[in-house]
Amino acid sequence: MDFELNAEQLRWRGIARDFTETVIKPDVLRRDRLPTAAERIPWDWIRAADKLGMRTLGVPKQFGGAGADIMTMCIVGEELAAGDLGFAVIMDQCWKMAHILADAMTPAQQQKFIPPFVADAEATMSIGFTEPGAGSDHQGYYDAPEIDFRTTAVRDGDGYLINGSKRYVSNGCMAKLYFIVTRTDPSKSLREGGSIFVVPSDTPGFRTGHFHEKSSQRLATNGTFYLENCHVPAENLLVGEGLMARLRAEFMWGSKAEAAATVLGVGRAAYEYALQHARARVQGGKPIIKHQAIAMMLAQMAMRLDAARTQIWRTAWLADRRRPEARTLGLLAKVNASETAFEVCRQACEILGGGGIMHEHPVEKYLRDAASFLHSDGTNQVCLLRAAEGLANPASADLYGF
Repeated sequence: MDFELNAEQLRWRGIARDFTETVIKPDVLRRDRLPTAAERIPWDWIRAADKLGMRTLGVPKQFGGAGADIMTMCIVGEELAAGDLGFAVIMDQCWKMAHILADAMTPAQQQKFIPPFVADAEATMSIGFTEPGAGSDHQGYYDAPEIDFRTTAVRDGDGYLINGSKRYVSNGCMAKLYFIVTRTDPSKSLREGGSIFVVPSDTPGFRTGHFHEKSSQRLATNGTFYLENCHVPAENLLVGEGLMARLRAEFMWGSKAEAAATVLGVGRAAYEYALQHARARVQGGKPIIKHQAIAMMLAQMAMRLDAARTQIWRTAWLADRRRPEARTLGLLAKVNASETAFEVCRQACEILGGGGIMHEHPVEKYLRDAASFLHSDGTNQVCLLRAAEGLANPASADLYGF
């Protein structure tokens, strides 16, 4: 086994690390405290990331993107999240959907949707899944016809009429390109009767609602929006009617690994800050890192972060090779990384003592950010239940791709 990164991966890690140090970190705490979600959207960072090729990291090379593999996106995601998790999530939403751009779209769909996305330096993507009545259910834990998933798409002439609402959606109300999950046959389970449509934000009938104010990932948006007799052409349907589950299973291999990598970056940032503090802070006549209680916490933090990263990289390696075990391992990697990051951030706050809750230090922000991934991208409990199902019945792991 070779854990050495290749030249391209090292290059992208360097680009992302430099961006984090020179662009994100100098201003992130100020931006985090801006009062409204609309003010906090880092449009200037998005444009700057676009110039470096990070916004289009996953877009196929023939359309002007980098065509990066899942492993590279995990590496870049961790680096950006070490500066700010919200910004990393904005980018990662684009990267997740880039798998669909590359592999699930027809050539006609690629020509229709990819060039405008690449040309617009502020364009981001979003997947409209979560609804008021369906959160982690839609990840496959509960999937009966009566599931409270209400967005429908009904055939209407040369297209479909979509009606419904979405809530808490990442990049919601700021994205330019949406992938909307609907029920084209409400009499069936979501797996058998669900369909995904590409819906540009300027489509008539698509209406933004509001940003949710929150304590975590504050530079990223979570929005509620509505589709009211939103007419989309039939050619905007991805893969085929009723094939939502196939699209997720076959074309979104890296979703969980990428999510895990971003939250891991938050834990790493907290550890690095606490380590620096422990070396400089003197109590009891010596730097606190010389006290066994602090030293043991830092060693545990380093141990857990390294183990979580190894699991993420293994998952990414398997996903890049389309190995089926990547599905179950990805679920476990997401749970492990989120719980690791949260505990590492908690320990960082403890190491800083009273400073751990002060705004002059970033660790209280790291803890707030890490908390979001205990439920983001599927609650950890649902992810564990799905992983257990995959262990008991490997064939079932293919039903849902993320």
